[in-house]
Amino acid sequence: MNRLAPLHPDAVGFSLFRLLPDGTGRTYTSVKFTDGWRGANHFLRQLRALGYVRNSSSAPDGHHVLDVLNVNGDVVQDYAIPPYPSEAIGYIKRRLKLRVAAGGGAR
Repeated sequence: MNRLAPLHPDAVGFSLFRLLPDGTGRTYTSVKFTDGWRGANHFLRQLRALGYVRNSSSAPDGHHVLDVLNVNGDVVQDYAIPPYPSEAIGYIKRRLKLRVAAGGGAR
């Protein structure tokens, strides 16, 4: 079993990105935790315990990437969201209240 890479020290929030089979992408809104790194790390630990996140620098077509954001909203790290268990994406979107961003790609 591979260990999950530690959360970047500048992490304060997350967003999602999905690479679609046609080569386009879908972006989602982002969230920043009021308690910064501690809140982001706590959420990431929950995802790891549930099996909802893996190490990644890219995702296959049709899969989601959990982007790790710094205080400026820059992506400083990413994790893959596996397609199974299938409830992973719904859980993340629901808990973080993420929606497809305006102009974020096909729905």
